[in-house]
Amino acid sequence: MNQVWSEAEKQFVRDSAGKLTDEAGAIELSKVCGRVVTVNAWRKQRQKMGIKKNPGRGVCSVRQERETECDSSS
Repeated sequence: MNQVWSEAEKQFVRDSAGKLTDEAGAIELSKVCGRVVTVNAWRKQRQKMGIKKNPGRGVCSVRQERETECDSSS
């Protein structure tokens, strides 16, 4: 059965996503919250919150979305 993520756990993901890899984040959250959090659960929750990471092994940076405005005047 799926666990419901508390707001504190979600905030931990928001704060740590730019500093930790998904694997390290899952391990740290498991230590903090006292339940086993898998890498897949961490990754899925991060993606559901709209946090995208830059591609590459061991890359901890978060992708910044650029907002572009299309000027469609006719």
